[in-house]
Amino acid sequence: MSEAGPPTVGVDLGGTNIRAVAFDAEMNVLGREEAPTRAQEEPESVISRMADCVRTALESAGLELTEIAGVGVGAAGLTDWRSGTVLLAANLGWRDVPLAEVLSRELDGARVRADKDTNAAALAEARLGAGRSFGHFLYVTAGTGIGGGIVLNDALYRGSTGGAGDIGHVVVDPDGPPCGCGDRGCVEVFASGRGIVDRSKEALVAGEPEAEASPLTAEGLTTESVFGAAAEGDAFAAGMVRRAGEMLGLVLADYVNVNNPEAIVLGGGLRRAGDIYLEPVERELRRRSLPALGEAVNLLAPDLGEDVGMIGAALLLAEPDAEGN
Repeated sequence: MSEAGPPTVGVDLGGTNIRAVAFDAEMNVLGREEAPTRAQEEPESVISRMADCVRTALESAGLELTEIAGVGVGAAGLTDWRSGTVLLAANLGWRDVPLAEVLSRELDGARVRADKDTNAAALAEARLGAGRSFGHFLYVTAGTGIGGGIVLNDALYRGSTGGAGDIGHVVVDPDGPPCGCGDRGCVEVFASGRGIVDRSKEALVAGEPEAEASPLTAEGLTTESVFGAAAEGDAFAAGMVRRAGEMLGLVLADYVNVNNPEAIVLGGGLRRAGDIYLEPVERELRRRSLPALGEAVNLLAPDLGEDVGMIGAALLLAEPDAEGN
């Protein structure tokens, strides 16, 4: 156990996997465990599997539950950070699930705090990563979906119910395709990995002129195959990727115009596509934002890698709670 303080455990609850990491007080990894979420099962079963991951991560670190400060959880959905209740998580099929309460019970009364996963990631980058030099920044993750978290005056800004920063559901085309949130034309349906694949499939099936000249086919299409074709010079694929980047850049420009942040930290799996996606994001951000604001904002890569969600979840334990404690 570190002399600077007790260890903690950070858990990332995603629609596909549960990941738990035990950290010492300096956020060095002591042990880890991963398991499938199996979101089709009842929430109690998923939470029981989370508890198993926590125990296994601690066991691999040579620790007992009684030796840790608690467990932090970043959940893939709208989460009330005050109670630790997941209000709505489409990828999990959850509504009003008292995650922190049930997990604490599974872990023999251990302290548990839960928040939206993108808030946890934003907190990690604010305290230890790319955002640590900025009092106000937007953290964005662009992957299968698009989400975000806001740091304002060096603290997480969550809004009244915990949903602040969810830029994936800013509407960019009111008549656009339906989104999983129930609206139409959200930026997520164009600029996320899933959105790029879905829009590319539509164009291929419709036989649009550039699509007909492309080597891509709708069957078995993936984000990687679209990006790969774009990198090899396929005009259709390059156009789809460029449009996706421009849509995200448009929304980031809107955020800059409204909130005047010092920085935007852009993370997520789509960064792996490189400039073919990132250049249109930045170009549209600079073009659409007010010059004095757009020129001043820093567009940055995250610093903390794939463990960012677990790091942030563990850091939640050191943040003031709803009563300021």
